[in-house]
This record gives sequence, C-alpha cells and structure tokens, in this order.
Amino acid sequence: MKKIRTGMWMMLLGLMLMISLSVCVNAVETKPQAVTFQSSYQTHIQNVGWQEWQSDAGVSGTTGRSLRLEGIRLKINDHPNLGITYQTHVQNIGWQNWVDDGAEAGTTGRSLRMEAVRIKLTGSEAEKFDVYYQAHVQNQGWQQWVKNGELAGTEGLSYRMEAIRMVITPKGAAPPDDTTAFKNVIVLISDGCGANHILATDYFSGGQGGIQVYENFPTQYFMSTYSTGKIESADDARYTYDPATIWSSFDEPKNRPTDSAASATAMATGTKTYNGAVGVDPNQNNLRNLTEDFEANGKSTGVVTSVELSHATPAAFVAHDTDRSNYSGIANEMIRDSRIDVIMGAGNPLYNDDSVKRSSIEAEHYQFVGGQETWEALEAGALGNDADGDGDPDSWQLIQTKADFEALQSGAAPDRVIGVPPVYTTLQYGRTGDVNAQPFAVALNNQVPSLATMARASLNVLDNNEEGFFLMIEGGAVDWAASKNQSGRMIEEETAFNQAVAAVCDWVEGNSSWSETLVIVTSDHETGYLTGSSGIYNEVVNNGKGVMPTMVWNSQSHTNQLVPIFAKGPGSDLFRKYAVGSDPVRGAYINNTDIPRVIRELLK
Repeated sequence: MKKIRTGMWMMLLGLMLMISLSVCVNAVETKPQAVTFQSSYQTHIQNVGWQEWQSDAGVSGTTGRSLRLEGIRLKINDHPNLGITYQTHVQNIGWQNWVDDGAEAGTTGRSLRMEAVRIKLTGSEAEKFDVYYQAHVQNQGWQQWVKNGELAGTEGLSYRMEAIRMVITPKGAAPPDDTTAFKNVIVLISDGCGANHILATDYFSGGQGGIQVYENFPTQYFMSTYSTGKIESADDARYTYDPATIWSSFDEPKNRPTDSAASATAMATGTKTYNGAVGVDPNQNNLRNLTEDFEANGKSTGVVTSVELSHATPAAFVAHDTDRSNYSGIANEMIRDSRIDVIMGAGNPLYNDDSVKRSSIEAEHYQFVGGQETWEALEAGALGNDADGDGDPDSWQLIQTKADFEALQSGAAPDRVIGVPPVYTTLQYGRTGDVNAQPFAVALNNQVPSLATMARASLNVLDNNEEGFFLMIEGGAVDWAASKNQSGRMIEEETAFNQAVAAVCDWVEGNSSWSETLVIVTSDHETGYLTGSSGIYNEVVNNGKGVMPTMVWNSQSHTNQLVPIFAKGPGSDLFRKYAVGSDPVRGAYINNTDIPRVIRELLK
C-alpha cells in the first residue's frame, strides 16, 4: 500500500498559521494585519525580458527551461519606515554595487547570467523583520531559504540563477515551508573507492578523466572516513584524520583506517563508532538511522548492493548489531523486523558464484538471508511485517531471476520487494576465471542483473510512494578487488558502479527532477593505497582508452585517506557549511557524519 504521511494535516495547519503571520499580506487570501504592506520583486529573463511583479513567495523566473536571470528589481510598498537593498553577482563582473528600492540590479541586454544575490532590509523598522529569499540554480534546483544579507545562489561555480522567491516575515519567524522541492534522497557508495580508482576507470573506459556524470556534479568535496577504532565511550585521539600529520610520511595513511561497518554507520546515523559495529555507538547502544527517519516521515526506503544483502554497508542503513559478521541475525532484522520496502543483493543460498545451482545446500549457505526458515518463508510468500503502519502485514515479494529484475525496471510494481539474484557472494567479482586479466577479458556471468538494472528496479518500486523515498545503492566489490590488488576486476566493479549512477541520474531527469531529488555519490574508505608510482602519492597514469593505466597498489588493506564526495539536487549546497576541514593536498573536506546531517536538515 502506498504510504500516506500521517502528519500531513499538521503540516497544512502549520503552513496556514505561517501564512496568517506573514507580513507579506495578500488582501484576497488572508485577513489584513494591524500593519499591512507588500514586498514585490521582478526578474529579467534571457530571451523573455522583464516578467510581471511577484510577491508573497511567488516564483519569479523560470524553472526547467534553462533560461538565465539577468536582472532583478525589488521594492516594498506602503511602509514608510522600511526599505530594501540588494546586490547581485554577475558572470565576468562579480559583485555589483548595492542598489535600493526598485532600482535594477544585474545586467540586461548583455547576455550575462546572474549567479547570486544578497538582500537586506533598511529603514528605522528593519530590525523588526526578516527578509527570506530562495534561489533556483542551474543543476541544483531550489536551494535552501536564506535571510538578511546571506548569499543565495552560487559564487565561483559558473551556474546561472534561474528563478527567485522572496517573503518578509516578523523577526524570528521560521522560513516558509518549502513543500514544493525536496522529496527523495539517493546515496550511492562505491566501497573501497578512492580518487585514483575513479581516475583509473575513467582512463581505461574513455581515455580521459572527468567523464562520469557525477564528476560534473555542482557540489564536490573530499571526506574523512575515520572510525573510533575500537569499543570505547569516546573517540580515541589516534583514530582521526589529521591533515597536519597524514602527509608526514608515505605510510601514514595506512595507519588506523576504518572498516566498512563503522563508516557506513557514520553515514547512516551521524555517529562515529568502532570497527565492526553495525548501527550501534561505541557503547553498543542502537543508533537511529536514515531509513528509520524517512519511514517516520511517511517515505519509502530501500537498500541495494552488488554483494551480500546483509553485508556491512546495507546492514548499517537498516539494522543494529554489535558484530558485522552476524550475517544471519542482521538479515533477519532487515527482513522480519525493519520497515524497509526494498532489499536487493547477493547471498542466494541455492547458487554458487557462477550461478550454478548447488547439488547440496549446507546450513551456512543460508547465512546471508537469515537462515533456512527465513529463506523458505520468503520463497513461499509468507513473510512480511507491518511496513507502512496501517496495522496489516506487508508481505515481501521475492524475485530471483535476471528476467524478473529486468521486468521490474518499468511498469506496475509491488510495494515491497526483496531481490536475491542467483549468485552467492557478489554479482560479478567472484566468477571463475583469471582474476588478474584485463577488464572484461573474462566473460561476465550472464545469469545475474547488473547493478544498474537493480537500481532501476528499486526506483520503480520506491516511487510508488508519492511522499518520496530514501535509497542506498552500493558497489560493494570494488573493495574486494582492491584489497586483492586485482586491477582489472577493480575497474570492472567501478564501471558497474558508474553505470548504476548514470541509471539513477537518468531516472531523476526522466521521472523526477533535480529540484526534488538529492543524489550523493561517495565512498566509505579507500582500499589498496592506489597510486601511479610505488611509494609516491601521485595520480595513476593515463595510457589511453582500452589500455590499462599505470597503477601501483601499495597496500592490501584500507587506508585513512580522504575520499571524494559528489552531490547534486536540493540541499547539495548545504555541504558547503560543513566543509570546514582544510587539507594541504585535497583542500576543503567534510566528515562522513555530515552526510546524514545534511539529509536531516532537508527532513525538518
């Protein structure tokens, strides 16, 4: 059943209250206040010219038409003690001078884009009010509301402003409730991937760097991944990322790395924990994760992975366990107890890693799916708890064949799906053949879906819910190949991940929009200490498309390096305020715990 947000009526009531308090009074829709006045604003649009004046948080400009704002005019009507001043940032010019009360800011007739704006109130009563304003930005959609001289838009990124909204409220009032923008979040994690893993795959696939869709996202930073290292009540000072010492010697990044469970827990909950922990803090108390947050907001949730469905990364976004190796217990919590709507991943007990059906099945083969009893109940269609809070059980629909996954990519879809393709540990990495061969030299397993197919299928299920959803997609075997220093298989796995990201972006542009869906692409940690030269931290070397780049593995384990993070969509600009770290090589960086902080700001 489609989930209905239980707090919808409360939200509408709050919106009505906000409107009644707004000093931007619309004489038709609201009752006059003791002091009535109106703020108005007008935009000049590429190839269109000046639009009609707007007020009361109405949209001035265009969205979805790729037209730039070139100028604005703002004014306040019928208030003798209140004025408005504003400043625009213009392509090739920078910040212009402040102008006041109906004067033109920006440029007209010069084909230059407005990139940002600042707005402030003036006059003897300015301290009694706040001016809120919001920019719609190329490739980002609607940004968060800002106020009283703060920057709306972007500076130094060459993105055009496309529209603006503005409202004046009594001092201290909350910003308008922007129910028209944020709806979905999709987080894609390439397990074990560092900057050089992306670059090596780019070089082999296309002969140059920067060719992946996410490498052109507007928000790009690096991210620290460290854990608390061990079970304890507070961070061990050794288990941090210190830019002052990390580059002191080549071997320093090899020390005290996180594992996937602790890193995924940090990204799912916002709390650092010890290596091996799944959804629990250093004192082994359960932590609230993002899927629980979204379910509480009436949204659907899902996790997809190319490795076992109860492995560390998907587990940390759903379950709570003191030991990541408790696969059966974790799987049972995910399947029997959680309210999640989509689970897809390997772990099929009936098949080996070449999708050959087993002649005999041992008890251990059921571990990744919760044991034999749970598996047989899934096969019988007899398993499911109340996922949507209506008091009725919501049964899982199990799919296994490649054809089933492909059919689920479009058309009618059930509301709850668990997909376990016919393979035991991972989609492709574990297949037989020369593991040190060139990428794709060994024939792929053609009995399983690709990670991109699984991504499309999960999206087709989750978008049943008109309230929106959260989805985590993991390319889990990049780490496995990197830890074995298998360059060809690493590039295969990263390529599959890149294709999944491209499929997600295609879905956003075809079925949603960049105004309502936030996409985050990142890693949980770097694996293999991949460089271009032995013992030297440098980039892998491009040898042309289809030719293996020059690449050197300096470790068979995780490292404490910063990893890349890319974001696009509503809230992607929020990462800017968390990028307070400064690394001498990578520049500004965030912490992995900042991912849920940004997402939770959108949920407020």
